[in-house]
Amino acid sequence: MIALRLVVLALGVALGVFYPFIPVILASRGFGPAEIGLVASVGAVGFTLAVPAWGHIADVRLGRARTLQVCAVGGAAAVGILLGSWPPIIIALALMVYWVFESSWQPLADALTVNLVDRRSYARVRLLTSLSFALSSIGAGFVYDRAGFDAAYVLAVVAALAIALAAGRVPDIERADLERSLPVGGPQGLRSPVASDVARPSRRPRPSLGSAGVALRVAPRLGLVLVAVTLINITIISGFTFLPLRLGDLGSPPSDVALSAGVSGLAEIPAMLLAAQVARWIGLRGMFVTSALIYGAATASWILIETPGLIIATRLVTGVAFAWVLVCVVLTIARLLPSELQATGQALYQTFGFGVGAIVANIVGGLLYEGIGHAAVFGLGAILAALAAAMGWIVFPRDARTRMAAA
Repeated sequence: MIALRLVVLALGVALGVFYPFIPVILASRGFGPAEIGLVASVGAVGFTLAVPAWGHIADVRLGRARTLQVCAVGGAAAVGILLGSWPPIIIALALMVYWVFESSWQPLADALTVNLVDRRSYARVRLLTSLSFALSSIGAGFVYDRAGFDAAYVLAVVAALAIALAAGRVPDIERADLERSLPVGGPQGLRSPVASDVARPSRRPRPSLGSAGVALRVAPRLGLVLVAVTLINITIISGFTFLPLRLGDLGSPPSDVALSAGVSGLAEIPAMLLAAQVARWIGLRGMFVTSALIYGAATASWILIETPGLIIATRLVTGVAFAWVLVCVVLTIARLLPSELQATGQALYQTFGFGVGAIVANIVGGLLYEGIGHAAVFGLGAILAALAAAMGWIVFPRDARTRMAAA
């Protein structure tokens, strides 16, 4: 458990010192809003294609811990390239390679976590990522005010290598046998914890689309859950990408961008501590719907607010909403799929939520921001959050029952 906690702590640092600053790093290197959106969108295409592949490799081939080690080292190498003075195309390509490897970090850490701890304890472990993300991003912002963004690359490389070292000591469960996933008469080789969520074919199907295809066949409801997740994540990623640019338009330094990300991360901590209780009170469905509506309301407020301090204050609210969306989706996947397919399930969440969602958010958002302005970006985000809430009410499970981790 110590090694697992080191993984989730290092993950928060690796993301906190680099990810919130990517838009302003690109702006400092001469990229405009539409170009930033294009780079992020092309990177999201690589992210989208890579995540299910990493999930399959982790569940079926290398194991979850070993795959995380490979991807942490690959991400560190890509960030290290940015230390040089390169033309824009090389910078964009390095970031795309980074996103391909980084796409695996969170789903593999989540898969290791839900397989090693009681499902009700997931949020208490995951909050360590939020804590380290918040503190590292706030501290890094003040460092970058003085030292510039070269320091970001060094810190990100060190933290990614720390993930790789810690992951080597995390225990893992056995790999999935896809041929036995859906035997005749029902899924006995890989048993889903909730019978009502399981497809029961009359004959053994041939596995298609690798472990992702098996996961979607084992839990048909999962596909609809992923659609709702994609809608809310378009809103979330629009804020990730374009709120830093909005703060820059208002004259904010890097430390304000860091505070915006850090305040949100700090708010995630008490939200995650309360997540299990909230899920018991209102269920996973109620938790998702409430979170989507809260995020949508905060996003709508960015249309009108022109004071950086007030924008940063709203990030307290979005931090709570983001934490509850994350916990709700991870626990829903943990409920729908067996332990052997958790890396695949969590990878599908990242694929649709942070892959497909990022492609749409960054391409459309970049064009809207440059052509119309911030109000169009955040207005669309508020509408999509409301649609996500409506769909979530239909497709998410009502209660918070989850199964225990495999021994």
